[in-house]
Amino acid sequence: MIKQFVKHIAKGLSLVLLLTLIQVPGAQAQVETGENIVDSATQFGQIQYFRTLLEETGLDDELSQDGPFTVFAPTDQAFQEIENEELQNLLENPDELRNVLRAHIVNGSMVAEDLAATDNISTLEGSDFEVTHHEQGISVDEALLVAADIIATNGVIHAVNTVLMP
Repeated sequence: MIKQFVKHIAKGLSLVLLLTLIQVPGAQAQVETGENIVDSATQFGQIQYFRTLLEETGLDDELSQDGPFTVFAPTDQAFQEIENEELQNLLENPDELRNVLRAHIVNGSMVAEDLAATDNISTLEGSDFEVTHHEQGISVDEALLVAADIIATNGVIHAVNTVLMP
């Protein structure tokens, strides 16, 4: 029964990427995709809305370049938790949406181990966010890493449970 479930869920996804969703906080398992950040995000089923917004704002072109970049990609669920009016306002204002998305991107490649050794990060958008280490794992501002260390050829992706607002 479990095999059928995994087979069903993994359809269209890399099973290895799926397993990163259930990492125990502090686990150092890394997944290397062999693709750039944008193509890696396509494989990771929980961040598809973020990937779509990257394409709509043209940030996918930037994140397909050499980098390296660290991306804190909000999960689809994180976007669902934004109030409808606020989300609609973002979608109607491309410059503001682009700034919000750039607040999730950092120059340089920072795996979870690197994040554990720092207290703050500066984003492409210009925001400075505090990095907190606690029982649940690592948070950037209020966004908890729910999957870490998805290694792309030009950086790393961490899925987070909250949309960071600059």
